[in-house]
This record gives sequence, C-alpha cells and structure tokens, in this order.
Amino acid sequence: MKRVKYILMVLLAATISSCNYLDVVPDGVVEISSKFTTQAGVRQALGKCYEYMPNAHYVHGSVTLAGDEYCCPNSASTFTTGGSCRGLWLVRGLQSATNVSLSYWNGSGGGTNLYEGIRYCNVFLENIHHCIGVPQKMIDDWTAQVIVLRAYYHFYLIQCYGPILVYDKVIDLSSDVDEMRAKRKPLEECFDWVVSELDRALAVKNFTESRRNAITENLLLDKVITKAIKAKVLLLKASPIFNGNNMYTDFVDPETGKILIDADRYDGDPVWQARWEDAKKAIKEAIDYAETTGKRELYDYEVNGPGKPNDYDAVYWDESEIIKTCYSLRYSIVDPNSSTNKELIWGSGDNDNFSGSYTFQTATQIRTSELTDASGNYYNDDGNKESGYSFNWLGASMEIAEAFYTKNGLPISIDPEYDYAGRYSLTRVPADNYHLSYMAVNEQTAQLHLNREPRFYAWMLVDRGCYRSYNRLIPLISMLQFDMSAPGSGSAPEGSSVYDFNHTGLGIKKFVNPASKNKYAANVVMYPFPLIRLADLYLMYAEALANLGETTEAVEYIDKVRVRAGVPTCADSWGAKAGWNLNDKNDVLNMVKWERRVELAFEGHRYFDVVRWLEGDKYFNAPIKGWNYKGKRANDFYQVVNYFPKQWSNKNYLWPLPSGELDKNPRLVQNPWW
Repeated sequence: MKRVKYILMVLLAATISSCNYLDVVPDGVVEISSKFTTQAGVRQALGKCYEYMPNAHYVHGSVTLAGDEYCCPNSASTFTTGGSCRGLWLVRGLQSATNVSLSYWNGSGGGTNLYEGIRYCNVFLENIHHCIGVPQKMIDDWTAQVIVLRAYYHFYLIQCYGPILVYDKVIDLSSDVDEMRAKRKPLEECFDWVVSELDRALAVKNFTESRRNAITENLLLDKVITKAIKAKVLLLKASPIFNGNNMYTDFVDPETGKILIDADRYDGDPVWQARWEDAKKAIKEAIDYAETTGKRELYDYEVNGPGKPNDYDAVYWDESEIIKTCYSLRYSIVDPNSSTNKELIWGSGDNDNFSGSYTFQTATQIRTSELTDASGNYYNDDGNKESGYSFNWLGASMEIAEAFYTKNGLPISIDPEYDYAGRYSLTRVPADNYHLSYMAVNEQTAQLHLNREPRFYAWMLVDRGCYRSYNRLIPLISMLQFDMSAPGSGSAPEGSSVYDFNHTGLGIKKFVNPASKNKYAANVVMYPFPLIRLADLYLMYAEALANLGETTEAVEYIDKVRVRAGVPTCADSWGAKAGWNLNDKNDVLNMVKWERRVELAFEGHRYFDVVRWLEGDKYFNAPIKGWNYKGKRANDFYQVVNYFPKQWSNKNYLWPLPSGELDKNPRLVQNPWW
C-alpha cells in the first residue's frame, strides 16, 4: 500500500490535540461522524489508520538496521550526526531522552507517531457505524482490521518501552484531568489488553480469513496475520526480558507504588510456565491456521514457485549442488507473486517507494557502473554510468558473515571440520559443483567465503562471488574495485556519491530481485518486504517448546527450516558432529537462537530478538567489523578492521520516553536509568 496523504487527514486534523499524549476531541469542532457516511470516506479513513504502520523496509526510519548485521558508511557526517541510519543509533550509544532516535511515542527522531495512529483508529471505531449504504460484511471486516491495527500499535510500543499508555477510546475535553493525563499501566495489563483486542477481532464473523491478492494488499490484515501477531505478543510476554530478571524491581508507579514490570520470575515458576504454555498454544494455532486456511507453506521454487531456472542459469540447473536451494531461499523473499510466494504471512506493500536510496533493495543493489569483469569491462545496459536506483552503500557486518553455517550446518566456530583459525587466510575457489555459479572458479578469495551453507550464497555477496541481478548472471564480482575512487576525495562515479560504495566488502543480495535493473524506478521489481514469514512462526514455536523442555518436537520444527535451507538436520550436525544434546532444553534453545539469527538475517528481527533474550551485553558491545575496503590488493583488503563501536548497557533494553512528553504530562514516569 502506498504511503499516501489521505484527504481525511485534513478532515480529522481538528481532532488531534497539540499535546500529543492526549486522545482528545476539542469542543466546537464539526461533527466528525459526517465524514463516515460514504464508502469512499470510510476507505480513506481506513487507509489513514494503516499509514502509521512502523516502517520495516525504510532504511533510515526503521529498527531493521539496528543490531549487529549492517554497516553504514561511517565517514560521512550525515551518517553519524544527521537523520540517516537511525536504527544503528540504538546500539551505538547515541540515544538519549533529549535526543531520541526512532521515537514511536511521539514520532520524533525519524520514528512513527503510534499514539497519533491510535487516535485515528479510535476515531474510526467510534464512527464506523455511521456508514450508510455499505454492506455489513464490509463494515465488519474494516472494523476488525482497525481493532487489530490499534492492538498492534500498542504491542509495538510495548516492544520498545515496556509499560505504556493504553488508549481504547477518544477522550472528550469534558473528561477530568486524570483521564486526560493518563499514566502508564503495569506491563501485565498492557499485554492482557492487546491479547483481548486481538481475540475480539478474531471473533468478528465477517473478518476476512486470508487475503492474498495484489502486492498492495499484503499489508491488509486478516485472521491469518492476526493469529501470527497474537503469537508474537505472547512470545514477547514469556521472554526473558520480562521474566527471570530483577532489573525492574524499583520501577514503580510513584502514585500507587505498584511495580510496573513484575519480571522477577524464573524458569519453573508457575507464572513463567503458564506464559510459555500460552505462547506455545498461540503460535501453534497461528501455524495451523496459516497452513490450512491460509494455504501457507515454506517456499520451494520448483514446487510452488515459477519452477524453471532463469535463462542464464539453465546450464547450471542440474550441475550445481546448491542452485535449486538458493533459488528457493532468494525468491522466498523477493517473489512478488502472492500466488507463488506462499511463505509470506504479512508483508509491507510500501516497497514501491523508490524516491531514493531508502529501501533495502535500492540501498544494497550493486551499481551497474561498478560491475566489471577481469578486463575492467562494465556490465551495464547501455554504457551509461549513472547509478540510477542502485546505491550500494549498505553493507553487511563481519559478525553476520561469520554467523552463517558451514555446509555441514554448524557455526564456523563449532564445526570440527572447518578451519576456524584460518578463516581469514587466502585461497583459490575450487572448481567443484558446490561453488559452481556462486563463486568464481580459481579466483583468490578468503577461506571464510568457501564451504558455507546455501543461505550464505543466496543472501550475501562476497569478493569473487557471482551476482544475479540486472536479469543476468554476473560471474565475477571484485569487491576490491567497489569504491572506484578514494572515499572523501570529492570525486565519484557519474551520478553517485563518494560514499556510495560498500564499506565492509560484504554485500547483501537478500532484498534484490534478480530481475531488477534499477537504472530507472520502473525497472525495479517490487515485492512486499517480509514482516512475518512461516519460517519465523516455525522457529517461534520451537523456542516455546524448548523453553518448556519439549525438545523432540522443538527439533522437528527447527529441522523444517534447516531442510529447506539445504543443511543437515540438527541430529546430523549439532548432535553427530558437535556433540550437543538434542534432549537438553538449553542446547536446543541455543540451536533455535542460532537458527533465527541465520534464517531471519537482515529482516529486522535480530534487534528485538537479542533484546527479549536479554543478551544485549553479549552481542551489542563488540564493534562492527568488516574487510579493509581501502586495500587495493588482496593482502591488504583481507584484513579485518573495526568500523565503529557499539555501546550497550541495561538501560537500553527499554527506550527512553522523550523528555518533552514528561514535561507535558507530569504523571508519566521515565524508564529506568534514563
């Protein structure tokens, strides 16, 4: 769905107080219900409610960039002090109550104002009954969608801030000051309200069960998506950040003395157990409903995809050991056809905004002017060196490059058959069928780039790798040539910036459709950015099972994802080769965590996963690393360098409320340590 400025924004503007923590309709305004008397007006109002969906695909305005997977250029002032790459601020120690990044509380710092979105939802729900001449079935469906949207906005706020303000109605100015100046509810009440609202929507008779139509409808809510959202809500509620830690024992409501986060519950506590049981049940219901009613299944290019290879890959189709798996993995993300991409549960339809290097596809796509063969010849359409809509400035970190498994299905630091100590040493790409058409034969590269799992080759681009884009197979990518000029020299390829090159020597293929040419916006293949995939639900279910000690079934669901990814089962890898115990809940839980890190890489799950696991200090304190892009020779390029530091402390688990909001509402209490 395009993010448009709906006409109703003007019509409803009078309902929005300048104090944006209030949900108030001022006295004396035109009766807003009159705007809901036509079907066109209600459709505009519905679209306005969706307009506040937090961005996932927008590089500079989403949490997707946060964590330890991405690297932005660090030498440009706009990327260190300006409004770009905001997600990385969350792990760089640049966040503060007076200088917030991505504030979903009030929309500052490049965030989306979710409370404003909640107000629009409340106005919608309180006036939809005025609609005349529209079938009740349609009104019911629209109502259910907005109920879910409002609940999701509250859930997203919980992810970021913990206890929040819950608004379920429009507040009139005649209300007393305590109702206007709301205070944060205890976390348990926040979760319970969100779940009850999702259940309320699911009970609506005419709520669409599954809607899989045009690309622009992938964002529209239905029962399949709603059950998946409920699963995520209950997974967070059961997770370690809110269970099994005592960080928040002093976090209380100053008026009542009530603890706002009662998280001092550990493994085996009855409440802890019940929360994981609730999560397990909800996730399984979401999976079953998605598979039966929604007809969802893991993506298989040959079975439920286009089936045949692209023309340039036909010669490799029966020779390469990994090409069919890599096709399934690549197109599970970028296949725009809802009839073939059955793995997608929920996707953002805003991936058609190509007004700049704002989406992950345009930010990671390699420019045609930089694609050269061994003789220095450009791979382009017409000899023009314009960058078009390929910007190539967003790279992957060494951390995520090393996180992908070996071809044995184990982390490189654990696989006994992998030379971990020698991973940075130089070698030649072997002429075998495993690397065929994914690495350039006999070219010199790092050991790190060889004998890795199919997801590594499907989703990452490395020096001397092969690249599928611009509707062709580009057989040799030299990452050593990517800068094309000295960074900061003031010169750059035609139509590009001196910062438009990959700074880590580790590229990302995951979001680039192989048919995208990107010189013009019309040549970019649009697809829904994945918010929830079936693979995500499988791993959520495995996590809940592992926490409850039900390891056998947990492993089965991990293996569903692993088998599609072309790696051995847990028994054949973690068990047989690494000696891990598949009946030990802690071992299996660690398998789940690693599988989520790899399978969902770059999709925006990593930051919130690490936070809810209470492992920020483990992963978000080491610096972002990569290859030395300044090296013009292999021996210089293949040196691991630090790009910028990450800083993490306990206060970062919950974001700060913007200080201005506390000034407006003295009943608000700030999150701990801010």
